[in-house]
Amino acid sequence: MPKPNELNSDLETRPVVVLQYLTLIHYRESVFNRIASDPRIDFTICCGQKSPYQKMRNFAPQPPLKVKWIKNFVINITQMHFLVWQWGAIVNLIRTRPNVLILLGADPHILSSFPLFFIAKILRVKVCWWSHATLSGQGFLGRWLRLFFYKHADGILAYDEVGRLRLEKAGVKPSTMTTIWNCLNDGDYKLSSSDQRVAKKDRTMRVLYIGRLYRDKKMNLLIEAAAILKDRNVSFVVDIVGDGPELAATKEKSVALKLNDVVRFHGAKYDDELTPFLADADIGVIPSWAGLSAIQYMAAGIPVITEENRGMNHPPEVSAIIKDETGAFFDFESAESLANTIETTFPNVESLSNSCLNLVRERFTPEAVKEAIILGVLKINAS
Repeated sequence: MPKPNELNSDLETRPVVVLQYLTLIHYRESVFNRIASDPRIDFTICCGQKSPYQKMRNFAPQPPLKVKWIKNFVINITQMHFLVWQWGAIVNLIRTRPNVLILLGADPHILSSFPLFFIAKILRVKVCWWSHATLSGQGFLGRWLRLFFYKHADGILAYDEVGRLRLEKAGVKPSTMTTIWNCLNDGDYKLSSSDQRVAKKDRTMRVLYIGRLYRDKKMNLLIEAAAILKDRNVSFVVDIVGDGPELAATKEKSVALKLNDVVRFHGAKYDDELTPFLADADIGVIPSWAGLSAIQYMAAGIPVITEENRGMNHPPEVSAIIKDETGAFFDFESAESLANTIETTFPNVESLSNSCLNLVRERFTPEAVKEAIILGVLKINAS
């Protein structure tokens, strides 16, 4: 056991780490608090109070989490697309000169990240990207810029193995990269075993969708699949939990296809309000863009069905969906394939549920993600 003076020495030499972030997004609360409580690093978040994400909730920080508040200058283009400049981030970097500066994703929407990168290099501050590790969707120039910044960083904290391997193939040094995965808050992990779930034998199949209703969520596919299942006399219900611009159109389509008896709309629900839906569901469906909602389902032991990953259209959390282990994929933009996949997945729900819970415990809890981040940062600091 280390002596008290050895402990004090460790605290004095622990690296100072600044995470340059947009705002305190609610689903990061648990992992940020865990990092702040870990004695191996001195951790501060530098961020704005105004969120560029419309409709996105923030959390209020509590000690020991340290926050340096700055101003976000935001130009909103659409509800999910924006440009941000953080002048205060540059001032804070020059004043504090941390050992390690963590930046978000080589994202061209965060304009101040790039001067921050070069200033950190001049100040001999280690720089790493917390990133999806993607190179697609930005055109030739965007790809070239991202790859330049990835290659010249001291480290990369990648969301998944697919992204890490993608960058390695593009020429980024493997030794600079750490896979950290992603997670929700502690309170979102409500069901710790499949025994806590509602018994499934000899009962109606329950399909669940939780999330915002935008056009690119492709809710039309889920409604059309429900119509196909009803025509086949399958015993099922679909619960849609969420709100958004496409809610009215989705309801109208459901009524037009005479699905009032099998498709139920519940509006937006949060936190503990979601527990009964998660406890009761057999299958979670994400018609497109399987992000953190996939982890939310799996943390409750619910296997996930989503659209095939064509053209890198999914966020990195889709790597948690493993065919015949934690979920399944349906053919691109095919309601019939979605209906078939729902029907064939249901008999295997119990074994899939256990696999979901095991994978979440291994990779996707706040504790697991915290540990991966800190080990990655310590590696970067020592490089």
